[in-house]
Amino acid sequence: MAKLEGNRWIVENITGTQDTVIEPEAKHSIYISKVVDGVVTVSGKCNTIMIDDCSGSGIIFSDVIATVEVVNSKKMQLQANAAVPQIMFDKCEGGTVYLQTAAAQSAEIVTSLSRELNVVIPGATEEDDAIEFPVPAQFVSCLKDGEFATIPAEHV
Repeated sequence: MAKLEGNRWIVENITGTQDTVIEPEAKHSIYISKVVDGVVTVSGKCNTIMIDDCSGSGIIFSDVIATVEVVNSKKMQLQANAAVPQIMFDKCEGGTVYLQTAAAQSAEIVTSLSRELNVVIPGATEEDDAIEFPVPAQFVSCLKDGEFATIPAEHV
């Protein structure tokens, strides 16, 4: 399940488990790998979270000092309940990021070779529906007035 090796928590090879909880210290990094249809909760402040080769799973976390990185994963859900400076998706298919607090909503989201990603924030009040934003997966690049520019593709 979850084990601490030095300053690194390792969570590997979990299928269908919804109650994996990690209680890190701020100096700890967390490596989550090969979790299928599971939920991992990080209940304390940590340095980084690395998620690799997971599918159909959710990661719930509080304060992250540096970054949360998701690589080679499918249908992932991340829930940020406190500050996180950066969330990265690399080679991922299908994902939703829930930014639950004002601190979480200041996160920078970086994508590379990823598609079908959405970011969700709570509505203005508890009675309002959540607001969902798609992350562009297709871009248009062109040379205009001597400058090369890339913008997200717009579909009307």
